[in-house]
Amino acid sequence: MKQIFASAVAALIGGMLVTGSTEAQSVVLKYGELNPDSHPMTVIANEFARLVKEKSDGDIVVDVFPSSQLGDERTELQALQMGAVDMFRANAVSLGDFGATKSNLFSLPYLFRDRDHLWAVLNSEIGQDILGDVQASGTRMVGVAFMEEGQRNFFFRDAPVSDLAGIQGKKIRVPQTQILLDTVKAFGASPTPISYSELYSALQTGVVDGAENPPTGYLANNFYEVAPYYMIDGHTYSPSIMVMSELTWNKMTPEQQAIISEAARETEEFNKTLAADADAKAYDELKEKGATIITVTDLADWPKSVEPVYQKYGAEFTDVIQQILAVE
Repeated sequence: MKQIFASAVAALIGGMLVTGSTEAQSVVLKYGELNPDSHPMTVIANEFARLVKEKSDGDIVVDVFPSSQLGDERTELQALQMGAVDMFRANAVSLGDFGATKSNLFSLPYLFRDRDHLWAVLNSEIGQDILGDVQASGTRMVGVAFMEEGQRNFFFRDAPVSDLAGIQGKKIRVPQTQILLDTVKAFGASPTPISYSELYSALQTGVVDGAENPPTGYLANNFYEVAPYYMIDGHTYSPSIMVMSELTWNKMTPEQQAIISEAARETEEFNKTLAADADAKAYDELKEKGATIITVTDLADWPKSVEPVYQKYGAEFTDVIQQILAVE
């Protein structure tokens, strides 16, 4: 909490400096990202910042802070609610714990067939309704745009795993969010919440047996060095949501809000192209670096094991789930 309040004070002082100087930009936004500079999500954040600056003629500047500089995901989301951080790329799965329960739908395991299906849903009325629900559900955040970094797969430190039996009892790091905890538990593993910034050392020292991440995150954070067995099960293809503090959003003029929204739409298009290329390059590079890429031998059994997750998180949204499945 001391860190959050310190950040809040710093933000207030920064705002006083901005408004007190005729040479400074009229709006400077702090944007948090968990991944390092080389990760596609940070590249995309920087593209968003470039577009905002260009469209506002330099009046709005987005400063991107990668590598969890502003804290882990939960800390940054709490700081966002207080206005100490202005923007953040949140996993949809995490927003459910902050009240945006509809976003949990996007984290249901094996819901999306592939990247084309995912973006078709995000661009549909279903997707826009869930984006709007971030603010409507009282999170004190505004959903600005969707982002995605590929499907999430499991990886392990000591030995390869290729089937459902192999994951039984293993300690698997997950973000501190309930739906992923329940999903990993449904597979028969032991979910272990650990901060993303501490995951490398947790794998290295054996605190956990494995974790889960898209291939780009697995590569960019060098997890292959301490957990070289990457199993492609595609359990979750959950998008991220670029969110803004509602306090920050409400301070902006309608013209500034329009610039943010327009830049966000263009960023989504940039994301689609970049993510597909990044996935392919990540797999090639991982093989070159000695990681073992594993194909699941009993993939048809995995969706059956997570039926309790659908019962818990999807029971009141069965009609929406059916609509998502029906999207071509």
